[in-house]
Amino acid sequence: MGFFDLHEPEDGQDRFFLYAMIILPFCSSGSYLFDAWYHYQYHSKERSYEGLLSTIMIVFSDLQYCAPIRSRKVLAIYYILLFIIKESATIGYLLYYIHEKEIFKIIFYSCFLFFDLLFTIGLIYCRVMNEYESHIVVENKHLFHFMSRLEVLLTIYIRVFIDPKYTSLTRHIIAYFLLFDFFSDSYSRFQGIWIKSALYLFATTTTISVATEWLHFNHELVIYEKISYLSELFATVFCDIIIILQFFPFHFKTQHVQNIAREALLFQKQLYEINASSNVSESSGSDTTNDAKTNAGEETQTYTNTTL
Repeated sequence: MGFFDLHEPEDGQDRFFLYAMIILPFCSSGSYLFDAWYHYQYHSKERSYEGLLSTIMIVFSDLQYCAPIRSRKVLAIYYILLFIIKESATIGYLLYYIHEKEIFKIIFYSCFLFFDLLFTIGLIYCRVMNEYESHIVVENKHLFHFMSRLEVLLTIYIRVFIDPKYTSLTRHIIAYFLLFDFFSDSYSRFQGIWIKSALYLFATTTTISVATEWLHFNHELVIYEKISYLSELFATVFCDIIIILQFFPFHFKTQHVQNIAREALLFQKQLYEINASSNVSESSGSDTTNDAKTNAGEETQTYTNTTL
C-alpha cells in the first residue's frame, strides 16, 4: 500500500485511517516542538498561550506504537524521526529552565528525555527487531472517541490557558486521561499481575496529577504543582510500560479461553431463561388449578343454597 508498505486494513479500519495513524504522531510531535521553542523564545509572564496546541495533540504521539508500517527499515526511521522531534522539544523546555535555574523542572524534563529514549528503544525492539503485533488495536472509532472527549476536557481546561496569571506548558495529563480510558476497554483480556498493576497505577497517578493540577490552579501553592508534575512523570512510566507489555501475548487471555468464557456465559443466560419460563409456567398452572377449585366451590355453594 504505497510508499510506506502499510498493513492491509482490518475490521474497523480503512486506508485513510492507516495514513492518519502515521501522520498524526508527526503532527503531535511537531506541535510539541513548536510550543516548546515558542515558550523558549517568548516567555513573557503575561503570555498564556504556551502549551495549548501540544496539550491537545500530544495524545496522538502515544499512538505511534501501532503505526501500520510493514517495512522494518521504514518503521525504524519513523520511530527515530519521532524520537528526534520529541527530544528536541523537551530540550527546548529544559534549556529554558536551566536558564531560569529551576532545579525541579530541570530534573523533570531530564527524566522525560531519558524515558522517551527508553520508550523508543522498546518500540524498536518489539516492532522492528522482533516484529511483534499490537494486542491493543486502535480503530476509527477510537480516534473519534478521543476527539469527542477532548472537546469536553478542553471546555474545562481552557480557562487555565487563558488566565494570564497562570503559565501552563505542554502537559500530558489530558492525553493520559484519554489513554487509560482507552486501555481499560481491553482489561477483560488482560491476564497476569504486571499489565493489570500497570493499568491501575497509571489510572491512579493520572488522577492524582489532574486533581493536584486543579488544586494548584485554585490555591496557587507550589507543593500542588510539584505533586502534579511528579504524578505525571510516574504516569508516563506506567503508560510506556503498558504499551510495551501489550506487545507480548502472554499478558492476554488466549482466544480459546475467551471463547469458552463466552460460551459459558451464553449457556448460563439460556439456563436462566429456561428456569424463568419454567417458573412462569408452573405459576400459571398453579393459578389455573386454584381458579378451578374456587369456581367449583362457588358452584357447590350456589347449589346448596338453591336446594335449601
